[in-house]
Amino acid sequence: MNDTAPKKRAGLLESAVLKLFTRNANVLGIEDIGSDFRLITLGGDALKNVQWTRGDKLQIQLGGWVQRTYTPMEWDAENGRTRILAYMHGDAPGANWARALRKGDDCMVFGPRKSIDLTQLSFSDAVLFGDETSLGLAAARVNVTQSEKTHLFFEVSSLAESKAVLAQLGLGESIVHERAGNDAQQLVLEEKMRAVLQAKPDARVVLSGKASSIQHMRQLLKRLNIGSNRFQTKAHWTPGKKGLD
Repeated sequence: MNDTAPKKRAGLLESAVLKLFTRNANVLGIEDIGSDFRLITLGGDALKNVQWTRGDKLQIQLGGWVQRTYTPMEWDAENGRTRILAYMHGDAPGANWARALRKGDDCMVFGPRKSIDLTQLSFSDAVLFGDETSLGLAAARVNVTQSEKTHLFFEVSSLAESKAVLAQLGLGESIVHERAGNDAQQLVLEEKMRAVLQAKPDARVVLSGKASSIQHMRQLLKRLNIGSNRFQTKAHWTPGKKGLD
């Protein structure tokens, strides 16, 4: 049986969908922060006059239907520019794309689209929990409000690498703990989050990053009787699965 025709039709459909929903962008700048992180500036006419809300997601097309999701830290709709933070950990499509990226490269992006709505936090106290994949989201929040109104908690693989990027992004006041084999860092972070939430009873909460860590912290919110109208969640990854956004 000749399957060339079905494959060709699938390829044409894929091309049509990508053309309809994606934007062309160019890599305007790359800044390495240690060995694990890259600040990437994207630009182009297709990024102009775009409606963007802090907390929206942007998906980078890596070829075919493979894509990885990032949170823009800022978006200059007048000049058509945005910045994302890439975490280069392990042998994964997103990490390999970011490592190979060079200034002047072209890429296709899908979005921005709704994800976490940081406007719901307004200028009230906010507690954000996450990991290396959550740093762009935290930066998008801190860029528009007083740092003392935002309480940041992160579990990370490397304390040294993460502290360098936190300082670069203006997140140096974050509470950061390195991952332990038994997830003991979650208990430490939980107690510190509890203290803030009890002292700030009207604080809004955002949980992001590893799916199982989000579940752990949701139990804390439940014990503190924090209703679903006061928190948002977004799982970025879980061991053994790829492509969560």
